[in-house]
Amino acid sequence: MRTLRSDVSTAEWRWVIVISGILVALTLVPYAWALARNETNDSWQFMGMLSNPTDGATYLSKIEQGKRGMWLFQLRYTPERHDGAGFHAFYLFLGHMARITGLSNLVVFHLARVVTSFFMYLSLYYLGATVWVRLRPRRLFFILSALGSGLGWLLMLLDPKHLAVDMTVPEAFPFYASYANPHFPLSIASLALIAAIYLAVFRRGFDQAPNVENGGLVVMLLSMLLALVQPVALVPIGGALVLYVVVRYWLTREFPTHELRWASMLWLPAIPIAIYDIFVFRFNEAMRLFNQQNQTPSPAVYQYVFGFGVLLVVAIPGLVRAVRRFERDGDQLMLLWLIVNVLGLYMPFNLQRRLAMGLILPLSYFAVRALEDYWLYKVRENWRVPATMALIVLLLPTNVLVLGIPLFGAVFDPDSGLEAGLLLESDYVEAMRWLRENAQPDEVVLAAPKVSLWIPAYTDLVVVYGHPFETIHAEERRQQVEAWYRGEDCETLLSGAVPFRVRYIFWGPQERSLAREDAEGHTYPNAGRCVEELPEARVAQVVEKGEVTLYVIR
Repeated sequence: MRTLRSDVSTAEWRWVIVISGILVALTLVPYAWALARNETNDSWQFMGMLSNPTDGATYLSKIEQGKRGMWLFQLRYTPERHDGAGFHAFYLFLGHMARITGLSNLVVFHLARVVTSFFMYLSLYYLGATVWVRLRPRRLFFILSALGSGLGWLLMLLDPKHLAVDMTVPEAFPFYASYANPHFPLSIASLALIAAIYLAVFRRGFDQAPNVENGGLVVMLLSMLLALVQPVALVPIGGALVLYVVVRYWLTREFPTHELRWASMLWLPAIPIAIYDIFVFRFNEAMRLFNQQNQTPSPAVYQYVFGFGVLLVVAIPGLVRAVRRFERDGDQLMLLWLIVNVLGLYMPFNLQRRLAMGLILPLSYFAVRALEDYWLYKVRENWRVPATMALIVLLLPTNVLVLGIPLFGAVFDPDSGLEAGLLLESDYVEAMRWLRENAQPDEVVLAAPKVSLWIPAYTDLVVVYGHPFETIHAEERRQQVEAWYRGEDCETLLSGAVPFRVRYIFWGPQERSLAREDAEGHTYPNAGRCVEELPEARVAQVVEKGEVTLYVIR
C-alpha cells in the first residue's frame, strides 16, 4: 500500500488546472495594468510591487544578492558591515536563476510567484482528494481553501482604521498569498502536501514504516524546505503532531510507535536548521538585532473573527461533531492542528502573525465536513446549488478589494501610490540607473526612506535607513536621516561617529518633502540646510537627473 497515490482523474486535474490558471491570471492583471500605465506616464514609475511594497522591495534586494553570486544573506538596508547568514535561501536561489537566465530580478520574482501559485493550488486539491472520494466535497474544499476569506470588507465599512486579517495578512489566505510573493504559496503548498500524507498514514489499517515510496522521504524534504523558506509554518503542524502522539497513547494505552516514527519525519530534518538559526541569532550581532526588530504581532481577536468569518460560521457544526466524536480518520489531527494554530497566534513570540499560515487548511476541512454532513441537509435539494453559490459569492468581495486597492494607488491616484511606496518619481529611477552603472558595490547611499526602500532592490548598494526591520538600529538611523535632511544635525552621518561612510546623497522631491514637514504637519525652519552647506571639498561630483540631484561624496 502506498500513500503517495492519486486517484484523481485526468478530467479532475484538467478542471483544477483551468481554475488555477484563472486565479493566477487574476493576480497578473493588476500588474499588467500598472506596467501599462508606466508606458503612458513620464512623471513617475511603478516599482513592480502591488502587495506590501515595503517587504516586496526587500525580496528584490535578496534576489539581487543571489544574482551577484551570494549564498549567504546580508542586510542590504543597513550600512554597517556584517557577516552573512544562511537565511532567505529561496530568494538567493532565485537570484542565481536570474543570473543564469539573464532575466531581470522583477521578472524572476513574478515568474516564481506564478509557478509556486500553481503548485499551491494543485496541492490544495490533492489534499482534498486525499480526504474525500466524491467529487463535490473535493471541489468544495479546493474552492473554500483557495478563495477563502471573510468579512473584511464589512469591517472596513464599519471601522476603516482596523482592518480584518483577510485584508492585511496575505500568508493566511492562499489567493492573497499568491498575489503577495512566491514564498507564501510555496509554504502553503508544502503544508497541504504534508497534511495529505499524514491524513493517509494515520488512517486505520496503515502500519507501514516511512520509506521512499510511501511519503516518508517527501515529508522530510518538505520539512527541510519549510525550515529554509518559512520555518515558523512548521510550528503549528509540528505541535499538532506532538499532541497527536500523546492523544494516541492516552486513547490506546499503547506506545504509539507508528505515529512517533512518522511524526519524526517532520521533526528531525527541521531540528538542525533550527539549531543553526538559534546559533546565528546568538553569535551574529547584526542578525540578532534584525531578529529583535522583526516584530509581526497578531491583530485583535475580532479581526481574525471577521477575517475568517464566513468559513468559521460554516465550520461550526463540523467542529462540534469533531469534538464530540473525536474520530481518528482526519478529525483528530485536523482538530489538534486548529487548536495549536489558534493558541499559537498569541504566544509570546515575535512572529505571531506568521503562525496564521496554514490555518485555513483545517478550517476549510471542517467547513466542508459541516457542509456535507449538516448544512446541505438543512437546505432543500433544489436550493443546494444556489446556496453553495451564495456562499462562494460571500468569499469574493475581500479578494476583489485586495487586488483593487493597491491598483488604485498605482494607476488612478499617483499621490497615494507615491505615499504607499508603490511608485517613485521617474528621475529617481534614472538616478538609480546611474548608480548601478557607476557606483561600486556596497557603497552607502543617504536618501529619503521611500527612496532608500528601492535602492537595494535595483542596485548593489546599501542605504543608511530603508526598512523598519532590516535596518540595524532602525529607529536611530531613521531619526538621523530625518535630522540631516531637516537641517537639525549635519555632522553625525558624515563624520567618524558612525561605523560607515556615506558615499552618495540624494536630494529630490522625496527628500524636500521629508525636510519640509513630517506626517503630523510639523514644519522645520532649517530644512535643506545640510544640503546647501555641503563643503565643496567634500563633493566629488554632482549628477543631475531632472528634479533629482545626486551628490558624490569624497
